[in-house]
Amino acid sequence: MSKKHEDILQQKEHLAAEALKVANDALGYIQDQMTECSVRDLVNIFNSAVKTHRDIVSDIVSLSDKESKDEASLAKEYTGKVDELLSRLTDGK
Repeated sequence: MSKKHEDILQQKEHLAAEALKVANDALGYIQDQMTECSVRDLVNIFNSAVKTHRDIVSDIVSLSDKESKDEASLAKEYTGKVDELLSRLTDGK
């Protein structure tokens, strides 16, 4: 996996973790402030944070899967080329 691709995955994993923290904080505020503040706003924050987390995790999975498929394709090409070179070397002896 390329360094840039790895960096993107790490950033997305960090964002997913932060989104869960926001959701957790919102849930805590909902529990603590039910009678004193707008529960609707806190529920909206919680729902948005959970949705954001789900979207980011989905991105991470799709990026990981795509890279894996690309790597598998490259591995097949690499194996074929290696076999071809080995065969040339063996025939040349």
